[in-house]
Amino acid sequence: MSRSRVTSPPWEPESEKGLSVGSPLPMEKIGPQGTVTDYSPSQSFSCPDTSERTFDSDQPTDGHKSLVLAPQMRQVEDCLPLSAPKLACKITDGPTLLIRRIANFQSQLPYSPLDALTTFFNSQWFFDYVLEKSDKASDHWYFKPMNYQKKRFRKDVVRRLQNSKTTRRIALVGMSVLESFMTGDTSQNQLHNHWIDHIQGSLRSELGLDLEQSEAQERRSDFLYASILRMMVVHSSNTYQILRGVTPVFLQLAFSDPTLWSNANDIAYVPLWSLLTSETHEIAYFALLDCTCAMAFGLPQHVEYDTRIYSLPSYSSHQWSHNSPTEFQLVLADINACRDHSPNARDWKQIERHLLTWQSRPGEYAFTESWMLVAWYAVQESWRLALLVYLYMAVCGAHSDDTRVQSCIKQLLQVLGTIKQKGSSNANPSFFIQYLIAGICASMETHRKIVRDILSTLEGTRFWLIQASDFVPVLDHLWHGAAADGHPITWADYVYSRGVILPVSM
Repeated sequence: MSRSRVTSPPWEPESEKGLSVGSPLPMEKIGPQGTVTDYSPSQSFSCPDTSERTFDSDQPTDGHKSLVLAPQMRQVEDCLPLSAPKLACKITDGPTLLIRRIANFQSQLPYSPLDALTTFFNSQWFFDYVLEKSDKASDHWYFKPMNYQKKRFRKDVVRRLQNSKTTRRIALVGMSVLESFMTGDTSQNQLHNHWIDHIQGSLRSELGLDLEQSEAQERRSDFLYASILRMMVVHSSNTYQILRGVTPVFLQLAFSDPTLWSNANDIAYVPLWSLLTSETHEIAYFALLDCTCAMAFGLPQHVEYDTRIYSLPSYSSHQWSHNSPTEFQLVLADINACRDHSPNARDWKQIERHLLTWQSRPGEYAFTESWMLVAWYAVQESWRLALLVYLYMAVCGAHSDDTRVQSCIKQLLQVLGTIKQKGSSNANPSFFIQYLIAGICASMETHRKIVRDILSTLEGTRFWLIQASDFVPVLDHLWHGAAADGHPITWADYVYSRGVILPVSM
């Protein structure tokens, strides 16, 4: 009997359908030089190859080679009837196409106590496939630093994949979401949301069991990653609520990672610098979203952060993938806290002085192309100007026609206009906060048109932290309401328009 691909995601475990899986997924460990060694506890079928297999994280994959199933996968198919369909995939297949092929394959399988898809997700081919697609993700970075440690990144991917079968399935969904972003195809969002919902349901069940501490941490990390993927495919009006719902998971992960707290003096505040300079992608991404959403929605951050700078980072992929200078992310969190009268907030005058006297540090970073250095200075300056406006409006209560505000807005739009698209058509820097701030304060129709055109264009905003187009109706409401005919407005006017167009249930 065939199974629906909509009501049952393509990787739904047989045990959840009343069938017997037969065995747990083989566990994997990373050995020296990035090798992956396999060992299998007890299995209901014999694996023909139980020897160590080499996994060279620096070895490129052949983009023209059809899927050659790993020995375990061949063994599973050998156990199936001859009439059973074969899973034919190519490494050039997109993730969404691969998911559909897997779904079609599973829907045609006859009853079997073996979970062929579990073996597929454990195959060498799948690891190679994920690495191939992960490598391409960095091709869409606007900035490419010379010290980007690709080998380290690949080993991080391998290490994550070896955690569990759920991690592998989330990885495939994540690549499918990224593929949809690259192509601008939002028609898959409903399917992505369905798959994520199923994965999170399975994770909730696992977290309800008596797991070892390390296993529980891995499941929490998977759950947070799945929540981040969900925020990427749902309307922005749901983002703040999703962040609120997953905050306890984030805190459990943060407080259980001793590397984040080596310099922290007060455990009541999560060290934001450590989060953003770590390579634990889920918690760093959560922090970026938390600070950005607090500003965009005019609502409190979900976490109290320690925003002190402990040392200059030698490596941090997050500021390159999101074009978010780490130092200014700390200032954003400071302004949010100051706006909301947090007990740990810095005085606004200290923040203003820091932004007014800030200077870029020559030689701090080296890039693969010379134009990137100039562009990075411009990105930093755009953050400085936008944050000054945010400080004056949201904390000091300035009106949009304040001379300090208008001076910064004029400079901000000039700086943003100098940063042009380079290289890949998908390589666009993320300027959500900058253009939103400019739109809030824009009194001239020419400036409003610039902001509206940028935020409405999917081509240039597809990789931004927040779906920028969802905030265009908010600005329209503001421009035709409190800011009609160029009338000066306050931060409260913007928050009111946001509440009307993008209400958040508290």
